[in-house]
Amino acid sequence: GINAEYGGLFASMEPVSLAKLYRIHEQKQDRRRDETEKLQKLVVNSVGTVTVQMVDSINSGVASVFDNQRRLEVQARQLDMQAARLNSQAANWIRLLEDFNNALKELGDVENWSQLIEQDMREISSALEFVHRTTVPPK
Repeated sequence: GINAEYGGLFASMEPVSLAKLYRIHEQKQDRRRDETEKLQKLVVNSVGTVTVQMVDSINSGVASVFDNQRRLEVQARQLDMQAARLNSQAANWIRLLEDFNNALKELGDVENWSQLIEQDMREISSALEFVHRTTVPPK
């Protein structure tokens, strides 16, 4: 109770002046104020430390994200360049295959043409032999 709070002043039941009670009260208030200020400073320092650690943690995470993003952008550009080269090669191969196909068609046309010429020559030869047999008397 009040006796313990005021350091046992009332245990002896000696008369205590109001001024003395007020000084004791002021001293206790000063100690409490000092303790409160110390605790506030401790809390502020702790919060500051935690805040710095959190910001450092977040900053390292953000830096990691930016680093990953930069690497992805580099890889995307490389992939884009490789895709363009592949498209160019594919276009060249398509042109080569079309040229080869046209050359095969031309060979087929030449073969067909030569067969037609050969057939025409046989017909002409047969016709000449027939004319020769019918117009030249046998010996």
